[in-house]
Amino acid sequence: MKVKNIISVIGAGGKTSLLHKMSDYYLGKKETVLLTTTTHMMLEKDTDISCDIFSIIERLKNDKYCMAGKICDGSNKKIQALPLEILKGIMPYADNILIEADGAKHYSLKYPLESEPVIFEFTTDVYLVLGLWDIGKYCKDVIFRFEDMSFELGTKADEKVTFEHIKQIQKVYEKRLRKLGFKGKMHYIYSKKTDDGIVFLKE
Repeated sequence: MKVKNIISVIGAGGKTSLLHKMSDYYLGKKETVLLTTTTHMMLEKDTDISCDIFSIIERLKNDKYCMAGKICDGSNKKIQALPLEILKGIMPYADNILIEADGAKHYSLKYPLESEPVIFEFTTDVYLVLGLWDIGKYCKDVIFRFEDMSFELGTKADEKVTFEHIKQIQKVYEKRLRKLGFKGKMHYIYSKKTDDGIVFLKE
């Protein structure tokens, strides 16, 4: 098994941007990168949607990088997860597999369902992204799946986001991952919006 890192990025507030930063980092080290998802991602230029393992492997050999997924039913602008047997088959040919493993509808924060996030079984590292730019705004307006957070934690609709709310979400993700049996490394990333784009701060 060639693959060194299988990294799943979850949460909200810049997951795709972080994945591309990670891709650039590993490509700068002359390592191969497969970028994919276990949920849904926006289709990007040159994304391989063939679901052909030989096509993806060829891209990795020639370009060192391939973003790949299956085109979503009913949408030609998004991709969904590769078939599991294809993802497993690519592992000997990629140094790093980077996976967007959580959907957040472009919110800065997300409260996960019991069934979330969707973690590939061989994941070595999970990066939880938590956006900070909506602190001070109403929780009900800026937290994806706020209704579930309210039901489980008793968060009120008129509460405004504080760092304590963000830590609560972090703890719920930890609980969900333990329940899924994840035993790899956990990393926490706080994201901020700046004039130069999103900045990521590691806890």
